[in-house]
Amino acid sequence: MQKKNLISEQHQNEIITAVKNENDMVFITYSVLERTEENIKFALAKILEKHNRFDLFTPVYSCIKELISNATKANAKRILVIEGDIQDLNNSADIVKKVRSILNEKSLLEYGLKTKKYGLSTRIYFKVYKKHLSIEVINNMPLTKKEMDKINDRIKKSSKYDNIAAFFMENPDPEAEGMGLGLSMVVVLLKNINITHKNFAVTTNGIDKTYAKLLIPLS
Repeated sequence: MQKKNLISEQHQNEIITAVKNENDMVFITYSVLERTEENIKFALAKILEKHNRFDLFTPVYSCIKELISNATKANAKRILVIEGDIQDLNNSADIVKKVRSILNEKSLLEYGLKTKKYGLSTRIYFKVYKKHLSIEVINNMPLTKKEMDKINDRIKKSSKYDNIAAFFMENPDPEAEGMGLGLSMVVVLLKNINITHKNFAVTTNGIDKTYAKLLIPLS
């Protein structure tokens, strides 16, 4: 499942010990790095194995990956605003184009250095308590009330679908900046493993943080 050459023996042992003791874990990334992804996969696998719920691995990891992708896009957007490349926050098409331009394979290293320079990390927290796995993905881009209303509406609408393609065809959102589809995928993936959309929430402090939270039953 994991590529051992990407996970050091020390990190494996630290993760295994944390899972055994049910300690909280946090992963910090500044870009989409394969090494970080493999550490997250390894930790998730060990948690689910301990609770005999490895059947949840693929859909839950897919949810985490979508949320990390959204956080990465949000931080990329903030960099473009800081550097003056995005000046009109109402021009969604231009924002999507420019965010994609710095989130490609050639630009990922440069993007990672910039996110670190500006202190724009993505943090992924794992916490096990009361037979549940709490997963939280945090980025440094706050959301407006308008954006929050749109996200909550999208989550509610997508909860009525079993297939993401059907949802997207019936609810196109050209102004989603590439993020709305990911949130909808999370809802549908959870529904397919009998987890209610109420176990998924996106919140913001309105200042410098956005939180995406998942609650996964382990019993």
